Amino acid sequence: MEIIQLEGGKEGLFNKMNKNIIAAMLFVFIVAKSPLGLAEVKIAYAEPQVIETNALGEANIARNIEKTYRVDRLPTTEEKAKIELASYQKSIADEKARIEAEKAAERAKAIQAQAAVAANKATQRVVVTTSGGFDSIYAEAEKIYGVPRQVIAAVHYVETGQRGDTTVASYAGAQGPMQFMPSTFRAYAQDGDGDGLALINDVHDAIYTAAKYLAANGAASGNVSGALYRYNHSYSYVEHVLSIARSFGYTG
Repeated sequence: MEIIQLEGGKEGLFNKMNKNIIAAMLFVFIVAKSPLGLAEVKIAYAEPQVIETNALGEANIARNIEKTYRVDRLPTTEEKAKIELASYQKSIADEKARIEAEKAAERAKAIQAQAAVAANKATQRVVVTTSGGFDSIYAEAEKIYGVPRQVIAAVHYVETGQRGDTTVASYAGAQGPMQFMPSTFRAYAQDGDGDGLALINDVHDAIYTAAKYLAANGAASGNVSGALYRYNHSYSYVEHVLSIARSFGYTG
């Protein structure tokens, strides 16, 4: 047998061997001798791992960092002014809201009171009379609005024969003792009996409203004919009312 003499002895042998073979042999040796499994060996000889913290730990770290590096300071003059302004504006808004709430409550209370009075009147018997008896109301209306009482009485007589509280209505839609169109009544409505309501079918309210309407259209300043024409656009109506008023003592 021919023996091949390797140059350099054992050192030459190891130098010439494939480095990959050496690495593989070393890896097999470690696996064979180590109590760890193959997976554990790979992990053990892998690059060092980064230890991750859970969410709670991260939150605690963040709080500690914030607490460590937070610098307590007094607010600046500008910041103080902004804080005071915001506080003042809030107090104003709160006060305004309180006042509005109180007004709303008062309005609701007034509406309830009016509704109660109206409901009470609705249950009462409607009084209808053609015999007059409203002289005191005419006189009071004359004193307040300056319209001759005889003219007011004549309008009342021509319109409904001087009826009292009544729901009588014309074919055109005029209503109540003084035969007002509802829209006109609302524009001049007066509370003649002081019950807090101005109702088109209430004789006191209707007479006071008629006196105000006639006054607003010239009757209080002497233009009775013009005011009567505005009440009913008919010259024959004007002459008829004036003739009735003169029979009641009117001299105009």
